[in-house]
Amino acid sequence: MSARKHTTKDYINIALYYLMSKRNYQDITVTDICNKAKVSRMSFYRYYNNKEDIFINYCDERFEDFFRIINEKKVNDVYSFLLEAFHYVQKYARQVTILKRACLENLLVEKFTDYGSYLAGRVNLSNSDDIVVNRIVAAFLAGGIANILLLWFELGLDLQAKEMTDIAYNIFGSTLDEIIAKKNSHTLFNHNNKEKKSEN
Repeated sequence: MSARKHTTKDYINIALYYLMSKRNYQDITVTDICNKAKVSRMSFYRYYNNKEDIFINYCDERFEDFFRIINEKKVNDVYSFLLEAFHYVQKYARQVTILKRACLENLLVEKFTDYGSYLAGRVNLSNSDDIVVNRIVAAFLAGGIANILLLWFELGLDLQAKEMTDIAYNIFGSTLDEIIAKKNSHTLFNHNNKEKKSEN
């Protein structure tokens, strides 16, 4: 099968990442990106409003690709999801490192959080038919994974994806099991009320 041909958006993405490997992100202009990508400013603005949009679009594409993978592999448990997430991000270590260098890692955290709800609708990681439980699990994982991934990069990726998965699962696994157990026993949302009644 022949390799996919680069699109105008690809050339723009490649140009920005290349420039960021040489210069500070704040010093790079749209004109610089267009010159490096050999595209017109009109072509640039056909796809993006500004250079930040390049990262937002790139993150969206990566998340879509990640969800395609876990759907194809029929991932439906927390451990397997974490393992796939760490392996996937490790594959794009260079891009994440560049984002961190440009102080744009908040984009990753925001995207992980945004995709928490999306994840809940696509993959049932709680092994529960309860929509609320699945949304809680997805939101919990999204925020937690984002911050752990950033810490992983700060530590220089010294630990392998499998090691990070084991650490994260030891943290998330018991907590999620507790969340699911409480919801299944109908105590998740009335726990505080019970405590108040006992105090009275």
